[in-house]
Amino acid sequence: MSRKHKFDLTHLVHQGSLKDGETLSYVSDPKMTCVVTKQPNGEFKVVANKETMTVHAFAQKCLGQEPPDHATKWLKASNGKTLYELWHADDYQEAA
Repeated sequence: MSRKHKFDLTHLVHQGSLKDGETLSYVSDPKMTCVVTKQPNGEFKVVANKETMTVHAFAQKCLGQEPPDHATKWLKASNGKTLYELWHADDYQEAA
């Protein structure tokens, strides 16, 4: 059963799907990257070219426009999975 929950980068780090300092890349151009970084308030955001931003903002920068679907579908982790796949991994396991 699918649960409706908001994307939370901090949650993905805490559950071990991503690591602090891990490089994420844009699916259409792997040279465009950002790094998962812990902020002073304990939350995680991404840093690209010394600029701290949300996953959505980085995807928007890569695309040059508002993402046509969820921003997490446009970024992948070092293991090759998109953030969307990592975010919904529990949903996929429940469906199996």
